[in-house]
Amino acid sequence: MHSASTRQSAPLKGALMLKPTPPPWRRLWGTGLTTGIVLVIGLMLGHLIWGIWGFMGGFTSLYVQNQPFRSRAVLLALVGLGLAASMALGAFTVVWWHMALALAFVGAGATYFTGAFDIPLPASFMFILTACISAALPLHPHNIIFIRVAAVLGGALVAWLVGMADWLYARSRPLATPVADIYRALAALAAALGTARQSHAAAKAAEAIVNAERVVSGGQDPWLRHLVVQGNALFRALMALASHTSSPLPHEWIRILRQMAAHSRQASPGRLAVTLPPTPTDNPLWRRWRHTMEATLSAFERPTPPAEVPPLYHPSPLEKLGNAFRRDSLVWPAVIRMALAIIASVAIAHLLGIAHPFWVPLTAAAVLEGVSTVVVVERTIQRALGTTFGLLLTLGLTSLHPSTLVDAGLIVLLQLGMLFFIAKNYGISVVFITTLALVIIDAETHPPVFPMVVARFVDTLLGAATGLAAALTLWRKGSSQRLDDAMSRAVRCAGQLFEAALSGRSDLARQRSELLSALFTMRHLYETALGELPPLDPDSVWPQILAIERLGYFVAALNPEKADAPLSLVDKVHPVFEAAAQRLEGHRYIPVPRVPPMPGYSAIEDTLWDLLESMDLAPKGKAQSS
Repeated sequence: MHSASTRQSAPLKGALMLKPTPPPWRRLWGTGLTTGIVLVIGLMLGHLIWGIWGFMGGFTSLYVQNQPFRSRAVLLALVGLGLAASMALGAFTVVWWHMALALAFVGAGATYFTGAFDIPLPASFMFILTACISAALPLHPHNIIFIRVAAVLGGALVAWLVGMADWLYARSRPLATPVADIYRALAALAAALGTARQSHAAAKAAEAIVNAERVVSGGQDPWLRHLVVQGNALFRALMALASHTSSPLPHEWIRILRQMAAHSRQASPGRLAVTLPPTPTDNPLWRRWRHTMEATLSAFERPTPPAEVPPLYHPSPLEKLGNAFRRDSLVWPAVIRMALAIIASVAIAHLLGIAHPFWVPLTAAAVLEGVSTVVVVERTIQRALGTTFGLLLTLGLTSLHPSTLVDAGLIVLLQLGMLFFIAKNYGISVVFITTLALVIIDAETHPPVFPMVVARFVDTLLGAATGLAAALTLWRKGSSQRLDDAMSRAVRCAGQLFEAALSGRSDLARQRSELLSALFTMRHLYETALGELPPLDPDSVWPQILAIERLGYFVAALNPEKADAPLSLVDKVHPVFEAAAQRLEGHRYIPVPRVPPMPGYSAIEDTLWDLLESMDLAPKGKAQSS
């Protein structure tokens, strides 16, 4: 983890780095097709500018992701409505403070919903971009805003149809990809057992399981749901093995897991021509692993799962909206910071006499999309450099006085360039974003080119400075300040699952999913805290993070069918978990009881001791298991 700290402490290097992220081909062709259709419709109606407005509704295509088509249909519809609302709200530009409040409302609302539902980049940015472009356009004739909103809704409808086109020929493919990710992550974990990579590999496998449960639980494919259940069972069996082995699994097992990943992507049942290698017959953990692998191979063959397969747990939309306000959540600080930064940027621009300051809040909002302070600094550098080159490109293109038909072609090419580079290097993507926005504005208003470019350059510097100042002053240590709460929640979830397994309760799937989610949140906060300025000292918390993760994974690995501990153990264990959780929350004077002997659960007992020792809470003289 020290390498992560070193890497994240060099924002200039990160700003110039080109990440080896594969191009998002599905989004590229979907976005290109959507943009082409709406522009052609505008031409056919004799108003290309309507097609350009509809193009902003076509931003909906950027939010296509792997999820059940029913969920995708709802998400894309809500995105389209949100873009139309952003277009309408962005038109409130008569008074500067109207603009400040309208753009702040769009920024805060989009940040909240995209954060609560874990919607990846471009996340809230396209809503803010649409509102800011709307703020830059004239409001005459009096009914023009209604035409623009209608055009955005039309573009969103086209994007919805293109986004749902997969349903016609690949109905299971969006669900198959996250299922394959589970088995690929399990192969990496099997190869990392007993090495320094085990902790990271276990976290990646847990993240893959949580993501697949989120996606597949809402789908209509029972076979893929069965594979997710078996992937979870394999993960637990593998972590049980990890508690008693100090070396990676033989390569034959890793190869079989990779074959499972490849077969999952085909989204259709079928027999895997594999032979399981021999395992020690006198070791119950190896017997469990082999039995789980046999059951998983059987699951690949049968299209309908047996009746006893447990359902997947997935939080409801209301739960997700509520989770954004948990003490360990970064969503609500991001929402407030976004709103305050946008209001401040518009106010500062007004005080400096900038007549149409829409570009200032847009830049501030773009900078604040970063997940940590170092990433915000990176995005500030990328925004400044990208905008500079984008303005030069705009100057060159608009000086040629392109026709409306050429403008339409430029819009398609610029949007594809933005999308191609957005995950590789945000700065390169900004070149296309800048040129795209200004080409749209130029196509309607035809302002003097050079003054527009100079004004946008000044606006960029002002907006970047405002966004950076907000990041450095508002919740600058947000991740590290929430890390203790996340660690406490993970310990409490592990304790609750352990007690439920010992008591033979039936809600284990839900509690296991909540535990994995809590462990994922904890690690995410830890890694983003390493990117704060100054960064978190990894030596101060990494031993606790590692102990909590090991404890959580060992508890998740419990086989409830084999639980034979006396119920009195529940009463003895609960105070230990609860006291550790409260100490992590900052209650320094909560007494921590001695860890009781746990016959049959030595790995959990040892890891509990490791956790208390990492917190300097372990009493002298460790109890001996009987």
